[in-house]
Amino acid sequence: MDNTSDNIRETGAIEEYIGDMSMISVSYTPAQQRFYWELEAAVRKHSRYLRGVAEMASVELPRWYLVAKKSMDIFVATVGLILLSPLFLIVAALIKIDSRGPVFFSQERVGKGGKLFRMYKFRTMVADAEKKTGPVWASENDPRLTFIGRFLRKSKIDELPQLVNLIKGDMTMVGPRPERPFFVQQFAGIIPGYTRRLDVTPGLTGPAQLRNGYDRYAIDVIKKLRFDVTYMKRMSLSTDLGLLAETFVAVLKGRV
Repeated sequence: MDNTSDNIRETGAIEEYIGDMSMISVSYTPAQQRFYWELEAAVRKHSRYLRGVAEMASVELPRWYLVAKKSMDIFVATVGLILLSPLFLIVAALIKIDSRGPVFFSQERVGKGGKLFRMYKFRTMVADAEKKTGPVWASENDPRLTFIGRFLRKSKIDELPQLVNLIKGDMTMVGPRPERPFFVQQFAGIIPGYTRRLDVTPGLTGPAQLRNGYDRYAIDVIKKLRFDVTYMKRMSLSTDLGLLAETFVAVLKGRV
């Protein structure tokens, strides 16, 4: 595994990996400003752990595991796209009937090594949802959700187009959830070791998503980093299969 985080620390510039973000213009609300103040306070509280994350050695993974993981991604994605094609057509029709705008929604995310890619979803929000606000996190009861979008989000059907990302190699089935460049830049400038998440391929699901859900508070960012780092240290086929089984049950019970 290439040590992306070491390279980032050596250059001192996350922009080298996630691109120049200076063109993004965001006006923070008082609540957003308070969030970043609380995040800085949380970082100070957990500074010893975060320094350890920043300085930890790269995780070396056996080649057979990487091959098996990639093979599983391609097999599941290919079979899934074939079997779920009728559902895709039904969902596409419902989205078009429900609101104006495209069926699919793609958003730039940061992948392994800081590589940017487009992550695909079924559109669940009104068109141009961030035109006036700039980049903001989605929430469980986001007012920008459409009627059909609320159901798609709750059932996780909106995530199914990411099967294409599996085939392209942008994502894997289990791993840290990919974040947007804007937030990666913000967090990397505040949280030591945050870019260690970029050492591995991002995933459709993972322990952070299963155990922490949507980020509601500043401390949630650090909690998810802890889950991601723990997973990275324990990466194995049995760990992945266990998390996939847990995800299946969680989706059926509506817990994620």
